[in-house]
Amino acid sequence: MLTANINGNRSRPLPRVIGACPFCHSEMIPRCGKIRVHHWAHKSKTDCDPWWETETDWHRNWKNEFPLRWQERIFQDDTTGERHIADIQTLAGLTVEVQHSHLDIEERRAREAFYKNMLWIVDGSRLEGNRKKISKWRNALVEIIQGQTRTNLFLSDKAEELFPQDWLESPAPVCFDYMGPKADLSTTPQPLFLLYPGVVHNKRLVEPLDRDGLLRSILSERLNENSIRNIMQNVARLRLGKNRR
Repeated sequence: MLTANINGNRSRPLPRVIGACPFCHSEMIPRCGKIRVHHWAHKSKTDCDPWWETETDWHRNWKNEFPLRWQERIFQDDTTGERHIADIQTLAGLTVEVQHSHLDIEERRAREAFYKNMLWIVDGSRLEGNRKKISKWRNALVEIIQGQTRTNLFLSDKAEELFPQDWLESPAPVCFDYMGPKADLSTTPQPLFLLYPGVVHNKRLVEPLDRDGLLRSILSERLNENSIRNIMQNVARLRLGKNRR
């Protein structure tokens, strides 16, 4: 985790300072070495959030892109009392979950039902096969052109040939990052790929983005459940002709 409570206040890791987990209140110790991203670790295994998992530096770096007050927010269902820690929650109520390791489909669905208004950022570099698939994206996506204006929105009827199968049915937008901890940094960087939920014109809607573009959209509160819905509706209204790649 990136935050712990010190004297009742949330804090980044500080050398030789003991913190408390904001979720389970157990003792946490700082990890402030020279190689890994600084973080807190539970002193001993404890009953914390069952959805919590060991984080990579890729995961922590994504969380550190956002203000401290947005990080590791605790959610509670007022009806059931169920509690979980979200990686990020914006002021507008968008939950961002960052996922590196394999996620069981049932747990993915449980998180989506719990958080509702959310966005996934998924490590697309985790499996070699995924990296090979996305390298062919320019031949599998067709850009929507309005008049002479390029929209940077693409349609594909081959989403299953590009993206990990487990994520195709997610009702939330999924942003795939192919520059994860296992990516080959000597190759040309791949953009992020925002896969919109559902179908439009019987195809999947995809938006390639650079990292700063995605962050600007989230930080400015332009990316949320309503904006995703509006984009999908606007594309659905278009009368599509023969589009250029």
